[in-house]
Amino acid sequence: MKLNKRWVMGIGGGVVVLVVAGVLISGVAKKRAAQAEADTKMALQNSPRPVETERVQVLSIEKERCYPGVVKASDESALSFRVDGPLVQVNVTLGEPVKKGELLMHIDPRDFEDRIQSLDAQLAGAAAQQQNANQDYVRMSKLFAQQVVPQRDYDHAKNTMDSANAVVKNINAQLTIARHALNDTSLLAPYDGVVTEQLVENSEMVDSGDVVLQFHNIQLLEVTVSVPENEIVRRSVGEGTSVQVSFPAVAGRTFDARLKEWSSAADPLTRTYAVTFEFDAPEDFKILPGMTANISWNSSRRNVVLTVPMSALSPQADGGTFVWVCDETDGRAEQRRVTVGELVGSSRVILTDGVSEGERVVVSGGRLIHKDLVLKIVEK
Repeated sequence: MKLNKRWVMGIGGGVVVLVVAGVLISGVAKKRAAQAEADTKMALQNSPRPVETERVQVLSIEKERCYPGVVKASDESALSFRVDGPLVQVNVTLGEPVKKGELLMHIDPRDFEDRIQSLDAQLAGAAAQQQNANQDYVRMSKLFAQQVVPQRDYDHAKNTMDSANAVVKNINAQLTIARHALNDTSLLAPYDGVVTEQLVENSEMVDSGDVVLQFHNIQLLEVTVSVPENEIVRRSVGEGTSVQVSFPAVAGRTFDARLKEWSSAADPLTRTYAVTFEFDAPEDFKILPGMTANISWNSSRRNVVLTVPMSALSPQADGGTFVWVCDETDGRAEQRRVTVGELVGSSRVILTDGVSEGERVVVSGGRLIHKDLVLKIVEK
């Protein structure tokens, strides 16, 4: 069967026309869809965006500072003997508590006891001479009153009596010193405490004044801290001042401490003032001299500050910080550079510049905001 060539060509041309028309229609549809999508995105961008906001709050806070220090015993003594001699007794166990008056060390007392015996013998002889001199003087006084003896004999009797009395008095004074020296052969604990260091051993020869023991009272401890001059004026320094003391070795625990003394003259190099606090040693922890401690001290005045949540802060390219501030009249966002201060608690921060009390800042969704974007304000 033969087809008409002209008829076939006519059918082919129609197909081409239909294909071209289909392509054109498809392109128009895609363009309209893209435009609709762009219009939708633009509408979404220009529609009010919901964000969580919060007003800038004013807080009255107590300024607290932490000062480092080192623990020391409230009483620290370097013990020594007042007399010389060999040690014959040592009753010392380092770190063990001792009570006031307990014997710590003892020097051989024999030389001192012999000295007392010798003086006792001298005193007995001097007392006999004193008695005779006194009797002679009484007798001579009566004869002199009766003008039986001359003035010279009377004066001699009186001088002899005075000399005998002086000798007895001198020996008694030497006896007092000797007895004190005998007592000083015993080294006693001056107060309740512990021996922290022993510098001599038993049977060694000890010289008077040489330190033989280091003795501390660790039931009452103290910490001295250095406070700068611009902060000492904000602190309450007086009777009844109390602080909190903590120790890195005892995590999570704080203890009450009270003011003991403070220096009214600044250190010429550091321009700081030395302030000492004391506290009772904890019963459930062993706090020893030399440990590090921290003193937490509140200011005597409360500071009024502006605070916002930390989530309101955003970084700037130059290293600064900004917040988004909402204008409640038209709902638009304004980027505001701020100056950040210290943390308040765990989630808020002090702003020292850039915002005012009562202004509303974005605290959630700030990363999706751009300038002049209209916001739908949601109260947090």
